[in-house]
Amino acid sequence: MNSIIEIVSLIILGIILFFTLRKQKREEDKYFGKDVPLSKMEIKTLEKYKTEYIEIEQDTRLPTFDKDDFELVDISKSATEMIYDNPIPTEIEKNRVETNDYVKLKFLDQDQEVERMWVKVLEKNGRIFKGLLKNDSYSTDDLKVDKEIWFHSNHIFEIENK
Repeated sequence: MNSIIEIVSLIILGIILFFTLRKQKREEDKYFGKDVPLSKMEIKTLEKYKTEYIEIEQDTRLPTFDKDDFELVDISKSATEMIYDNPIPTEIEKNRVETNDYVKLKFLDQDQEVERMWVKVLEKNGRIFKGLLKNDSYSTDDLKVDKEIWFHSNHIFEIENK
């Protein structure tokens, strides 16, 4: 009886080790830029974001390269094309963002460099927000603490409710 338990334990341990090593190899391949086929769950996640995506309407308050020398990354759009390591906020979570909450946005400069920075929400008007930048940029002098930023809920990468 003991030998059967030992054999079953070794088999279970072997299965766990196999799947752990396979997952680790996949993560290493992704990290080093190798083409890794999407899992069923990743495909399902991309499809979910594609069905939920609402395009950003034109609004002159939103930053553009021509006017501001930077743009904001449409996180909701990029989530339809790639898998993020951490889940991005859902539409429900973004709808709950209120004044004094902090949101993280991805800023894209003229050199196509992306920088993530926190913004304190000052106003909310539907899907458009006004906020204050809460840190300085490392890559450009155009983005300094307390700079007023207009953004869309699609730009929200992370939320910290107060």
